[in-house]
Amino acid sequence: MSGIKLTEDILLCELLELVPECRESLMEVGYKRIIDLDVEDIVTDKLSLKGFFRLMGLEEGQALNVLKQIQDLYNRKLEER
Repeated sequence: MSGIKLTEDILLCELLELVPECRESLMEVGYKRIIDLDVEDIVTDKLSLKGFFRLMGLEEGQALNVLKQIQDLYNRKLEER
């Protein structure tokens, strides 16, 4: 299976379905707030990763680091298949 490059335009619901392991990386940068506010079911199908980064106030470098972590998780998942 060939890999795809994940981008910031992916919806959170798609990302979490594709790479459920990324939840931990997202938790480190504020995803827990979405869970604590009990809006996870409402926002994940409307909010892109880029929108999430903005909502959490991540600086560009930090957002790129999280995106790289998620891409690495996805690549490892593909290698295991």
